[in-house]
Amino acid sequence: MTQVRRRLDEAFFCLCCLASSAGAHSPTGAPAPAIVRSERDLLAALESIEPTPLDALTGYGKREFIREMRWRDDALVGFGTVPLIRELDRAGLAAVLHWLDSSVYLPALERQLVGPPLRLPAPAALVGEAIAALRQFADEEDRRRSAQTAPVTETAAPAVLRRYRDLFGARMDASALTAQPVGDLVVLFDAAALAVERNPGSSALDDLVRVHGEFRSRGVDTARTLDASVMHALLAARQFGQARVFAAGRPNLADMPVPLIEDRLGPTFQERSVFAYDATRNTLVRQALPVPTGVELVMVVGAGCHNSDNALTALHRDAALQARLLGLNLVIVTPPAAGFDTKLLTEWNAANPALPIRVPYRAQEWRDLARTGVPAFYLLRNGQLVGERIGWPANGKALLGELIEQAAR
Repeated sequence: MTQVRRRLDEAFFCLCCLASSAGAHSPTGAPAPAIVRSERDLLAALESIEPTPLDALTGYGKREFIREMRWRDDALVGFGTVPLIRELDRAGLAAVLHWLDSSVYLPALERQLVGPPLRLPAPAALVGEAIAALRQFADEEDRRRSAQTAPVTETAAPAVLRRYRDLFGARMDASALTAQPVGDLVVLFDAAALAVERNPGSSALDDLVRVHGEFRSRGVDTARTLDASVMHALLAARQFGQARVFAAGRPNLADMPVPLIEDRLGPTFQERSVFAYDATRNTLVRQALPVPTGVELVMVVGAGCHNSDNALTALHRDAALQARLLGLNLVIVTPPAAGFDTKLLTEWNAANPALPIRVPYRAQEWRDLARTGVPAFYLLRNGQLVGERIGWPANGKALLGELIEQAAR
């Protein structure tokens, strides 16, 4: 655990007790805070008495945002956007992104600022402790799984679901939810979302939908991230009919059209399969995708991910790289346990018909693929994982070259 993460865990209750007013910005006329360019900069800013743009978040949102920051070689390489979209207005969002030298993301993120910011009371300490424990458990399971050099019978996913049930199960039935303080509901929602992320289509999805309904019954506007989280979970679980019903009457989900399904394989087909996207008909067509004998390179990309865009652009522009990867039976897919973006599928597939991005039919068919981190490259031999690279740094092609060399051995 990094020094920043240790300090955050120690300061958890302090952060939850911070005022949740949307007006917690730096005083007018005060000098802009120094841009955070390293993990050391962040730690210094958090320890300083000077305000930071993160003070515009609620205590819970601030802690969650900092927890999701990802560092490599003391440089920020990624961060979660949910707390920012959920809680900030445009000025607050712009201030945080500028502070992190990440203003390039502002146009994409500000389009998601639909409806008023979600500003709820601080959650109870006990509920905050529970989600911190669940997050830590999930992180540890991810690290344990990524350290495995051979297939294992059990993945992190069911273990996380069991831990979620231990920590939150008693709070999730309909009668228990009605008794929960409104400030606790957002934590329960995020806990269910984490369990669903690891286990699409599990009973945790029912919990997520139930908590969302409780928000609605209390008059809470769910346009900021809550609606989209449910929609993504339904699409990840391939619950297309329910997703279509959920999206009806929610104009903020208009950019997430639910495609029609054409399944010629049927429910008895048990081998690996994918959806090919037919943009002209807004239809997902299920196709068999047998595991090849020999090597296969699986590339996982996500919509809205700057690094995925960089990796795809590098592939699009390099014919020699394309040829080498196609020689390794390249398959490009969206994350198996996530929703998908029809815009990405439409634009990329039209420009690169020989290298289509497809959608995994169900996550269970892709157990060897990690559930977090895009872009990702997985080298398989006879269906067994033998190598992987996560992310796309400046030397991304070189790292990919290492996988290509490994395939030749």
